[in-house]
Amino acid sequence: MGGKYSLYGRKKDTEKYIFLQDLEEKPMQLFKHNTVAYALDKKHTDLKSLYLYKGYMRVGKAYIKGQYLELTFQTSVFAEQWDTCEERIGDVPWLFRTFTHSFKPVNTDYAYMRVYRKN
Repeated sequence: MGGKYSLYGRKKDTEKYIFLQDLEEKPMQLFKHNTVAYALDKKHTDLKSLYLYKGYMRVGKAYIKGQYLELTFQTSVFAEQWDTCEERIGDVPWLFRTFTHSFKPVNTDYAYMRVYRKN
């Protein structure tokens, strides 16, 4: 399936989806960076969720639900890409170390999901 990767968000106040940016290189790394920044309240504080799209296909969704960060991917292959990729450094300092101190993984029965609980 073709198409470029893009990052979208959903506003907390209006429920509207908004385009955030195109992710031309290493999209899962950039999605991971934005998700970690979102979970730590460093970026996207006005959003209730983040989405990674490839063309019209939703590859992944990140959502804060109480004390949990829930990630749902289109397939387990995309979830494994999340597991193995490094957070890509952008305009915010590297955040994954802080994330791993603040959030712990929670087991799930679904290979296409990743769940983290805030300490």
